[in-house]
Amino acid sequence: MLNVHRLIYRSPEVAWDAVTTHLLAVIRHPLAPTSIRLQAARTLDDILVIVPRNISTTGEMQGQIQERVLNVLSQQVAVGNMVDIRRMGLETLHEILQSSAHTFVTGWEMIFNMLGSVCKPPSLTFARPSISESDLSVISEGATPRRPSFLLEEKANVALVRIAFQSLTLVCDTLSSLSPSHLRLCISTLGLFGKQTDTNIALTAAASLMWSVSDSIQAKRKEAEIEPEYSALWMFLLLEILGLCTDSRHEVRVGAIQTLFRSLLLYGATLSLETWDECIWKVIFPLVDAITTSLRQDTSGMGSSTPGAEQLWDDSKTLALQSLSSVFSDFLTLKIIRLPSFKNVWKTFLSHVEDSFFFDRRSVSTAALRCLERALDALIIVASNTELAASVLDAVDKVWLTCDEMGERISKSTGYVTDVHVQTPRSDSTERSAALLPFTQECLLAYVDVMKKTRDATKAGTLSRDGPDAEGEWPLERLSRLMAILKAVVTYSNSPEYRPDIDALTPVQVSFLLIFSGGIN
Repeated sequence: MLNVHRLIYRSPEVAWDAVTTHLLAVIRHPLAPTSIRLQAARTLDDILVIVPRNISTTGEMQGQIQERVLNVLSQQVAVGNMVDIRRMGLETLHEILQSSAHTFVTGWEMIFNMLGSVCKPPSLTFARPSISESDLSVISEGATPRRPSFLLEEKANVALVRIAFQSLTLVCDTLSSLSPSHLRLCISTLGLFGKQTDTNIALTAAASLMWSVSDSIQAKRKEAEIEPEYSALWMFLLLEILGLCTDSRHEVRVGAIQTLFRSLLLYGATLSLETWDECIWKVIFPLVDAITTSLRQDTSGMGSSTPGAEQLWDDSKTLALQSLSSVFSDFLTLKIIRLPSFKNVWKTFLSHVEDSFFFDRRSVSTAALRCLERALDALIIVASNTELAASVLDAVDKVWLTCDEMGERISKSTGYVTDVHVQTPRSDSTERSAALLPFTQECLLAYVDVMKKTRDATKAGTLSRDGPDAEGEWPLERLSRLMAILKAVVTYSNSPEYRPDIDALTPVQVSFLLIFSGGIN
């Protein structure tokens, strides 16, 4: 113990530098026997483990000594030509964190650098080199095939990733002691682990640990004087999670999507309008765009060739749309409609719904329509606020234009095209949609429900703006167009799950009977 204290508290030039420099030199020496290099690493690690346990937590030298230890350890972990030595260094770091993580006052930059150093760059994480003839052993009688070198390297790297991730998990248990700059490093490191080949590690990083960091940041945001700093840090976290929401592995991207929206839904009420504006334009809409791009690349054969991958991408977009509907349902009244950019937000939202209706498979189109339906429910509620009634009516008019576009597509599919048509701006999407799959009954039902909620929202907004004597009814031209669209919907006969049958009504027709038996209102 006396020798350890001398090593710790005497000037580093006396013993520390001499001992650690010599051991590191042996470890790095390319001509030294492997056994000697491993023995030097073992001796160095024994010293590095003992020192933090013997540092006085009240002494002025605590930070200096901790930095010395981590600086030497980081040099061992950085040895690139021997996996066993790197592994021993990472195991030593884990042991140090187990016993002393709560006492560290400095050196977190080196800790996160060591942990992140084992992660492959995202572009190489899932790359699989082809196996050339030189990689394969000549299989002959009595010969033992050898594994390709890149497989051995990947296996060794996976082992390092697992050891490092154990240490990162320990760090996430002490988040309250990290400064904003250190939390930022922690988030970036978690993002790296979320992109590694081990699915369990990637999923834990994307879901469980990212959520722990989000919770820790929000707990500190409550203090007014540091709120802007931690709000910016929280946005940085959401953007890091966003990068995992299009992971090629279904489990990882679902975990990331759930974590992202869970954070928004839980803490949305505490966010400023400025933060909400950032969340919508930098996180939510880019998420939908990114998933849509990945989904359609996969459909066109450019993405994963895994059986069932198309359905899994559909499920991911459906989850994103369902989560988005919860965001609109919970926060349109309190936050979103009060944003200065609300008109653009609503326009972009409707463009996503329309795009899904024209180009996605029908399960996703249905989710998009149900998302719009919940948003309309929120508009009906907010319509009671006379100050916001004009914004509600403007938003509802835009919904009608979108429904009109979609109704034209249904009419063309049915073969019934009426002369009564409200002239609305057209995009190429209507013309390109002919090759899409037929509409399911579930999708048509969702479309009808959206039309009904659109009319209800118009009435609610008109009553709030013009008083209780206002009718809030659509003009005759629009009602005529509505009837034409509804005729196309109710006579639609191409739904794959229901063949035309004069003896039984389709679900859409049954729904119409229920609506009209109770009156048009």
